[in-house]
Amino acid sequence: MKFLKSIIVIISICCVSTIKAQKKYFDKKHKATEVIKKELIFNSNSPDNILVVDNVYGSIDIEGYQGTKVIVEVSKTVYADKNKDLEKGKQEINVGTAQKEGAIYVYLNSPYTRFDLETGSYEHREFSFNYRRDYKHRKKRNYKYALNFKIKIPKNTSIDVRAVNHGDMHVENVHGNLLIAKNVNGAIDLNNVSGKTDVNALNKDINITYAKNPTEESWYKSLNGDINIKFKENLNAAISYKTMNGKFYTNFEVEKTIPKVIKTKERRKRGKGTKYKIDSNNHFKIGNGNIQLHFDQLNGDAIVKK
Repeated sequence: MKFLKSIIVIISICCVSTIKAQKKYFDKKHKATEVIKKELIFNSNSPDNILVVDNVYGSIDIEGYQGTKVIVEVSKTVYADKNKDLEKGKQEINVGTAQKEGAIYVYLNSPYTRFDLETGSYEHREFSFNYRRDYKHRKKRNYKYALNFKIKIPKNTSIDVRAVNHGDMHVENVHGNLLIAKNVNGAIDLNNVSGKTDVNALNKDINITYAKNPTEESWYKSLNGDINIKFKENLNAAISYKTMNGKFYTNFEVEKTIPKVIKTKERRKRGKGTKYKIDSNNHFKIGNGNIQLHFDQLNGDAIVKK
């Protein structure tokens, strides 16, 4: 128990330090802003089409609409104390796009990033110890930057959007097969959406309003934020809820269910037989419990309402 308390104290100190660092992040003498616009179109009109966005510093706003184009508008801002560093930042920080089959990729393109079209993988290596160790010849980056994405997509497009610092995520009127949103230090807001959902806001809140309840297994995760979800009244869900310091609130009628028993390994030596583990999460169902919904939190509360 003492060990767990120590972890919570460390997390709190880290959060305070992060807030102070964010206030100083843009405190530079010079600033340059540029608006970058791009238009793309999917190769075919398919329900499997997906937009993938990777950002590191800045926000991501996505809106579904009736058109066929993916319309990208990015506000790029570079901050520096010296003009030469400002110019370097303007040259190095860009927006990359790529396309393969039913996927369109939009991402931060910089000397610190690597995108592989073959696999669709994206890596930002500035924070990596190995990257800094292997590239000691590279001078310290003496500028700061932010990319704020505003993207309009065909409303039935799936999304996979990820961000790290200095920005929230807003998604509205999107009804694709899949909704993935991951944000480390910003909030996630999904309004009037539908689809299989996988969201993770490490340090901020998650707010979701569904136009249609999920019909497939979905995941909701936050370390230090609240999770607020508004479902339609006809929700049928089997809910798994894991938390350390939070609580679960709902205005649906719920029924407590028996936790799962998981087979972990076969143990045949000395006649000990098979080993099983009982799931420690809280389990209950709403309606007939057809769809699995997983909530995973540490310090925040989960509010599920109709």
